[in-house]
Amino acid sequence: MDGLVGVCEGEGVRVRRIPVDYASHSVQVEEIEEELGSALAGIAPRAGRVPFYSTVTGAPVDTTTLDGGYWYRNLRHTVRFEEATRALAAAGHRVFVEVSSHPVLVPGVEETVEACAVGSSVVTGTLRRNEDGPGRFVEALARLHVQGVAVDWAALLGRGSGWPVDLPTYAFQRRRFWLESGRGAGDPSVLGLAGVDHPLLGARADIPATSGVLFTSRWSLWSQPWLADHSAAGVTLVPGTAFVDLVVRAGDEVGCGLLSELVIEAPLVIPEQG
Repeated sequence: MDGLVGVCEGEGVRVRRIPVDYASHSVQVEEIEEELGSALAGIAPRAGRVPFYSTVTGAPVDTTTLDGGYWYRNLRHTVRFEEATRALAAAGHRVFVEVSSHPVLVPGVEETVEACAVGSSVVTGTLRRNEDGPGRFVEALARLHVQGVAVDWAALLGRGSGWPVDLPTYAFQRRRFWLESGRGAGDPSVLGLAGVDHPLLGARADIPATSGVLFTSRWSLWSQPWLADHSAAGVTLVPGTAFVDLVVRAGDEVGCGLLSELVIEAPLVIPEQG
């Protein structure tokens, strides 16, 4: 084992040694069956009020059978966690909360529930490694609350801590009273202009008086977020190659396929907003 751990660490593979001297759910557990029997002999199971789905059987079990022998089988036999999760989903359960010190099972539960194709479900954890304080636990409750799961806040906060109030509705109605343009340069046809099939050119207008052509567009970090990658001293600048592409494309529109020279007199600054 020491050799295997060394090789994994040398190759950058994440490895962690578990401080036990036998392999759970294998024949090695049989060596401690007598010791476990003695340690668990005093267990007296009772009937529970919450249905109990067993990862030993993959199905609901009577909690009065959870004696020392059951917990030995739990350690010795195959873990039927997926079967138990499928049984819960089939029974109509749609909220799965992993109550543990780190949510290692959440991804597995998500995949299993998704494979069951039972519709929308909520899967979440509670605590996380190195984040095991009360704040983390309350955050987990909040995640459930905002997804429609009923949480008994009075039991957590106490009866004298206030009462729930409805949030103001206006800001969340999503009824807007202003125009919203789409991403990109917009639709020039509504302005009587001709469209240009180019991500940086918005519209073309022929100028009869001069036989010229005018190209217009609207740029912003909202419509062209990639521009934010070209910054200097905290200022976003349009790269020179973008101007080259613009001029070449404009030339294509008027039948001019050659760019001889391009001089940029001043950089074009893109504002953070607008």
